[in-house]
Amino acid sequence: MIFKDITDLNFNGINISSHHEFNHEKVYYYEDSKAGLKSLIAIHSSTKGPAIGGCRFRQYDTFDAGLTDVLRLSRGMTDKNNVAQIPFGGGKAVIFKDGIKSDSLLTAFADFLNLLEGSYISAEDIGITLEDIQFIKKHSNFVFDNVDPGPFTAKGLFYSIEQAINTHLSENIQGKKIAIQGAGSVGKKLAEYLAGAGANVFISDIDKLKLEAINDNNITCIDDAFTFDCDLLAPCAVGGIFTKSSIKDLNCKIIAGGANNQLLNTSVADDLHERGILFIPDILINSGGVIGLTKDFLNRDDAKTEEALKEIAYRVREAIIFSKEKSISISETLKRKDL
Repeated sequence: MIFKDITDLNFNGINISSHHEFNHEKVYYYEDSKAGLKSLIAIHSSTKGPAIGGCRFRQYDTFDAGLTDVLRLSRGMTDKNNVAQIPFGGGKAVIFKDGIKSDSLLTAFADFLNLLEGSYISAEDIGITLEDIQFIKKHSNFVFDNVDPGPFTAKGLFYSIEQAINTHLSENIQGKKIAIQGAGSVGKKLAEYLAGAGANVFISDIDKLKLEAINDNNITCIDDAFTFDCDLLAPCAVGGIFTKSSIKDLNCKIIAGGANNQLLNTSVADDLHERGILFIPDILINSGGVIGLTKDFLNRDDAKTEEALKEIAYRVREAIIFSKEKSISISETLKRKDL
């Protein structure tokens, strides 16, 4: 077993504190060779409370790729929690997927959490299910195992998309063409909400089995949502998909989705603005998951939780109006205006 605070170390050939994504409090590494676990936990901020964020079980080509992901995601959690007025800090975990997910691997991850003594509290993310988190809870108290955050994220996105179409296009959602990239727990549920509201919904996923599980006649499966001619594109898979080059292929008026860190770098927000595409940053609209996860901690009943989800859309409306008045991107709006 290896447990290290690598914040100020040169680890795996990388000077952690000099990494281009680093402005963090702590970065920890844990390895249990018997369980097949190699994991990173990044704590971006704990000024407002313990750092919270999901854990990813994902294949990374290099250690640096996993480090970059956990640093970007944990910083995004701080921003997301601040915007949503959630009294927690931002953190994230990644487990390097070198083999199968097993009970011993999840137990070893619980040991990792216990060593941090509550400075980071984990939840599910890509590759980690609510059932996995509930298993980890048997060995560690430092997880949110009360709800699946996916439907809460999807509901917050739904309200935000409704508001974006109404405010930006001065139209309602009925009959609008909406393309969703990713048919996981967020994307699939979002598709159902949108189809139920009368939108024409199209969805793609590299995992065709997820598409086969969709049996709603109002949702059409397509090969590629990214380039689909639509009113709104909702990226709900992995991040880093929008680059200076890739945005040339877009055929949408609005981007509003649940994927974290959708821009490869922040300057792409200005490029999208110059192209006339309204980009709504994920930190503004995908906080429904943390609202759901923390509802019991904050003593929010269903009505208060639903109102908190609707407030995401209120903030979206304010941001769109302000960005139009100032002729700036919403990313720039978030820097200037306290929402």
